[in-house]
Amino acid sequence: MAYQTLYRRYRPQTFDDMAGQEHVVLALRNAVREDRVGHAYLLSGPRGTGKTTAARVLAKVLNCENPSDGEPCGVCESCVAIENGTSFDLQELDAASNNKVDDMRDLLAKVALGTPGRRKVYLLDEVHMLTPGAENALLKTLEEPPDHVVFVLATTEPHKVVPTIRSRTQHLELSLIPADQMVDLVHEIAADAELDVSDEAVAHVVKVGGGSARDTLSALDQVVAAGGIANEDTSSVELLEALATSDAARALAAIEAATSRGIDPRRIGEEFIDSLRSIFLVKMGAPPARLSEQDRAMADGFTERLSPALITRSLEAVGQSLVDMRQAPDPRIDLEVAFVRICTPGSDGSIDGLRARIEQLEAQVASGVAPAPASTAAPASPPATATTSSDDAPTASKESTPATEPTPRPAEQPSAPAAEAPTADSEPTEDAMPRGGGRPADIARAALRPRSGGGAAPTKKPSNPKPQAAPAGGPPPPPSMRKSNATPVADVPTEPVQEEPAAAPKATEEAPATEAPPEPAAGATPASNGSVSLEKLREGWLAMLDTQPTKTRARYRSGQIESAEGDRVRFVLASEIAMQRCEPFRPQIEAAMTESFGMPLTLELAVGDGSAAKARSSASSTPEREPAHESEVDIHDLTDADTVNATAAERIVEVFPGAEIIE
Repeated sequence: MAYQTLYRRYRPQTFDDMAGQEHVVLALRNAVREDRVGHAYLLSGPRGTGKTTAARVLAKVLNCENPSDGEPCGVCESCVAIENGTSFDLQELDAASNNKVDDMRDLLAKVALGTPGRRKVYLLDEVHMLTPGAENALLKTLEEPPDHVVFVLATTEPHKVVPTIRSRTQHLELSLIPADQMVDLVHEIAADAELDVSDEAVAHVVKVGGGSARDTLSALDQVVAAGGIANEDTSSVELLEALATSDAARALAAIEAATSRGIDPRRIGEEFIDSLRSIFLVKMGAPPARLSEQDRAMADGFTERLSPALITRSLEAVGQSLVDMRQAPDPRIDLEVAFVRICTPGSDGSIDGLRARIEQLEAQVASGVAPAPASTAAPASPPATATTSSDDAPTASKESTPATEPTPRPAEQPSAPAAEAPTADSEPTEDAMPRGGGRPADIARAALRPRSGGGAAPTKKPSNPKPQAAPAGGPPPPPSMRKSNATPVADVPTEPVQEEPAAAPKATEEAPATEAPPEPAAGATPASNGSVSLEKLREGWLAMLDTQPTKTRARYRSGQIESAEGDRVRFVLASEIAMQRCEPFRPQIEAAMTESFGMPLTLELAVGDGSAAKARSSASSTPEREPAHESEVDIHDLTDADTVNATAAERIVEVFPGAEIIE
């Protein structure tokens, strides 16, 4: 006799042999015992849970010659024929391949025919695959079949079965088999088949089966054929360890090792999600029923190491990566990126990533361990003393020094007692602060240390401070970001400086020691008498004007430089309204002229008669002014157009000579 796989060899032949489906067994057995069998049943559930088996046992007991308490005898001619698949009382039809209207018509044409037994059972497997036409053709017969006919519909996706069919049947839902019952079933089958399997192998096949009896027995066949567990996938455990230790490199190595063994990245992610879900349910106090003892011990080991927030964030990230894999050229990338974001919250700029970083800092503060500094060059300090010497530490460092007592600058700071300074080095100077490669948080702390009292004392401000203008790119950078080898700010004299009159601004504004004065524009060399020539002003005027905003550029393109005497430049406009429009932007133009021509210039606005514009057009050395990109039109400068009394048709005739109006 040919070898049969274990799931076929040990297929249940009675209701008592069905494991884990007590509610379905009770309903069918009572219906047979009390002669209340319905004309149609809908059996739904995951694969390998016993849908086809329940239908066959029902057909067997309905045609059994000697039924006992709702169970078939198993020895009569009808029971043996059904077991061997040669009975005319059971008609099995695969609805996935016989799903058309003609297939249903052929089946319904044979329904009224007689049968050797008392009842004729039609089993339609995967009934959700029927086409709409086939479903409609089945409705009438399914609702009122002949008395000797029983329909049993089986499906793994009951939500795809139309409500008109579900309403004509009794719906019985089969569930996955719990792990403890599956372990007993495997031991019983192994003992009956005289198979030598270890407890570790039993736990493995139960985990692989996932609550499906057919999948579990298929895995048992594979273990027996291989002589033990072959190529066991441990990627889920490695990924959980990487998640618990925030080790992104370990997670990437686990994914690479699993894919190199031929495991699909999607399967890696699905098994990880399944393991992480079990841990989450155990942590929430609702462990799944199909969890084996080995998996339960593993879940208990991770419940204390993984927080609920981290678990939910990981489930969402890996779940989203499985969705993105559908259209990804390399599915591994989506899975690897998901684990990098989970294990290193600093690389994740989302809200969840920021929340994870905050939770990590709170946990470190609560445990008394200061967060690790960003700079790797700094020596590691013990946790106990780091709280009083590190800027990244909790607020205990601020409590050790009163806020009102100034601290000397780093260059003048005396050596601190050993209890307060764990290292021999004093606080870093401004030149030793992190530059470029440091984190923004470290740079901000270094800049704010003089204000908070935790570092050097602030420099005494002069009584009459001189206003400083911010650079064009924004506010001045902190000292740690300035590329300077000059003397620190603390060594700069702090004598008060007298303010200069407003009418004579300085040629250059105060700037950091490393910032060079602005270079004058090309061709704008100041004259020997401390002024800029009119020709140079007119040549560099348009280039300077192009650097201004659109609104400013549009207003000042309508005028022209008329004269230049010393540091005063006379700028004429066509009308008083144009001059009023230009006046609010005069300080901006003066600042731009000062920067472009290398000396302070004052702009005087005036209304001219147009002679300057004529002189400009006649001068060959002066380049023509480019047309304005955007200009504003003054409504007061507009004139009314001539009144036209002709109609539109008459105007068209005037435009096209020889045209005639045809009525």
